[in-house]
Amino acid sequence: MSTTKNQRLPRIVKTVLDFIFGLLVIACALIALFIAFSPLIRMGIDIPFTSSVPVAFGSGGEPQFEVVIAGAEAHGIRAAFVNEAQGTLRLETTNWYFIFISNFAKLLTSIGLAYVVYLLRAVMQNLLQGEVFTQDNVARIRRIGYAVLIVAFVRAAAEYLAAYEILKQLTITRPALSLPSPFEAEVILASLLILVLAQVWSYGLDLEREKALTI
Repeated sequence: MSTTKNQRLPRIVKTVLDFIFGLLVIACALIALFIAFSPLIRMGIDIPFTSSVPVAFGSGGEPQFEVVIAGAEAHGIRAAFVNEAQGTLRLETTNWYFIFISNFAKLLTSIGLAYVVYLLRAVMQNLLQGEVFTQDNVARIRRIGYAVLIVAFVRAAAEYLAAYEILKQLTITRPALSLPSPFEAEVILASLLILVLAQVWSYGLDLEREKALTI
């Protein structure tokens, strides 16, 4: 009974991961097909497509978005602004180059996430089979950590370059827009924690081997 209960959560997690992996594979295929065939679709149907990139509000080294407050002087407020405000610039455009560079970042991210989920599925499958501390699991968890780190940098770089290319051609915007923050510290920290977990898993594997030799 206890074994069945202990395996219930891993089975649920494995099912959810299978579903997410399937969605990511479909998303990768759809984005790739959209990028490849959007020029032909646009030739047949004269409609704009959505192109989106992350941007920061304001300009300069530290983008700031000025906020106008009614009756500010009555409250002793001399200036108000939002610092490092970010959002998503969405363009309805027929420019294939804009469509390509904005969706290429999404394609790279989807491929990276699909690989991470693929590795997680393999780890959960081993757990369901009772194979916990194995060399394969150590290698998979380490790959997950590196993959998360690489995806974070590749996604940030691709989105940054896409925003740069688009904003370079949109010389005047209101409000003023600038390039987004290039990296997310939270994702980098998460990848480092996963790598630490892989090292702990490797230590557990060594203990299992020592225990087997002792017996």
